[in-house]
Amino acid sequence: MTLLATLALAAAVGAAPAAEPASPISILDAPAALPKFVQRPSPTEFAVAYPHGAANVGMGGQAVVHCRVVHDGRLEKCHATRESPAGAGFGGAAVSLAGFFRVDPDSDAAQSGELDLPIGFATSVDEEHLLVAGPWLEAPSFADMWAAYPDIGGGVSGQVFMHCGLKRDGGLEECKAVYQRPIDREFDLAAIKLSHSFRMRVDPSAMKSRQPMAANVFLRLAPPFGEAGKQRRIIDPVWLSSPSFARLAELFPAQAATKGVTAGTGEADCTVAADGALTDCAAFGDGEPAGLGFSQAAVKAAQDMRMSPWTGDGGPVDGARVRVPIRFTSVAR
Repeated sequence: MTLLATLALAAAVGAAPAAEPASPISILDAPAALPKFVQRPSPTEFAVAYPHGAANVGMGGQAVVHCRVVHDGRLEKCHATRESPAGAGFGGAAVSLAGFFRVDPDSDAAQSGELDLPIGFATSVDEEHLLVAGPWLEAPSFADMWAAYPDIGGGVSGQVFMHCGLKRDGGLEECKAVYQRPIDREFDLAAIKLSHSFRMRVDPSAMKSRQPMAANVFLRLAPPFGEAGKQRRIIDPVWLSSPSFARLAELFPAQAATKGVTAGTGEADCTVAADGALTDCAAFGDGEPAGLGFSQAAVKAAQDMRMSPWTGDGGPVDGARVRVPIRFTSVAR
């Protein structure tokens, strides 16, 4: 994942804060920046591929497919590597759509011969409502999720997809669970109880519409006990803020500039707070070129970064450790 063409989120494994049980934390990379396409699926082709069961209840979803790119830009031998919600058919739908994409033969993806392609699906139960899919500014924490886990959950992880009204301030109202697995464990009631903790960033263009607004929410509720409840994963983070090129130039290490170095990379290791901000950051490694303060500069730059507190995989972000490589140049672009 590239931010402002200079920031990237790398995979990392760390330990949870002392207040929580020690647990593995995996930070998964988002798909790389997409190449230029010379052909994409039509709206009709998307509609045909949309999983019927999901479409009937207004469920949106996403999947990532890995494909071989042949010499003329066509995608072949595709398979789904990730889908959300799991088991709702979006992986297979994405694979069926991949054949309608064609990459620019001159792109790096065509030259490398392979591509990870994210494909999203979105619909609305009520066509009279404007479906909004902005990033989440506020969301439940792990503690909130564990507290809401139903008494009859039986120690299994539950999945719930909700369709809600969206208020002008980004809050949710009148939520209905349109999908849940497993059923009859009251995961739907738990999700609706958690809906009051969400607030979305609403695009100004949506605010100008006179239509009532709606939003979809996917939640994955793990039991607070057992290994599933201990794991903290951030999948495909959405960055709400990051340092500008001017800020990165301002933080460029003086010792590097003195030696005539014009670019370098540092890495910060941080904890993700409940609101998505990066805290408790420390320099990781010596940077490149070494000994010139680039990792120390990365720690300062990380203070300007904040990710959405809710992931596309239906979970919180608080308590995870992330390593953020940041590239610096001495001139603001």
